[in-house]
Amino acid sequence: MQNNNWEIIKQRKTQQLDKELAFFTHKLDIIRSNRISLEVIRGLLISYQGEKKFIKSVSNLKITPSHELVVRGFEPKLTPLITKVILDNQLGYKLERTTKEESYLTLSPMTKEIKERLIKSVKAITEESKASFRRIRQEFRDLVKKDQNISQDQKRNYELQIDKIIKDYQDKIITSEEKKIQELSS
Repeated sequence: MQNNNWEIIKQRKTQQLDKELAFFTHKLDIIRSNRISLEVIRGLLISYQGEKKFIKSVSNLKITPSHELVVRGFEPKLTPLITKVILDNQLGYKLERTTKEESYLTLSPMTKEIKERLIKSVKAITEESKASFRRIRQEFRDLVKKDQNISQDQKRNYELQIDKIIKDYQDKIITSEEKKIQELSS
């Protein structure tokens, strides 16, 4: 009985940690770098016909040999909307030119000030994720403490396991942070 309660608590909190990790990793992934990222652009949302849709479901995107992002909506009227979403997300793109069917965007040069600002954003996201993990850790520990069917020795053992689980998630977000900072610095 004791072990079953622990496994249920552990499973629920691990699922919550997985969601938080995915959320914060995504926030890190969409911070611009020195390269055009089609995946980041495809994952942006556009409001179209009363629905929110991913840009990838309403357009074709490509990168030219001269490092321009080319946006072509499946319908011509979509192209300006998609372009506006890309520019509004402040990913470092600037509009170079447009035709009736396509928009051409380039990445603004990464200045030292932009790099420093982006690195600060990366660190802030990492700190936000660590705070979230600490809250989940506290909830996790509180659930174990409140369970009357678990002995004191077992509770101490579970608390050590909780600490290890949380550390593993913190290590994962730190690895993502280091990867993003390396990407920004190269």
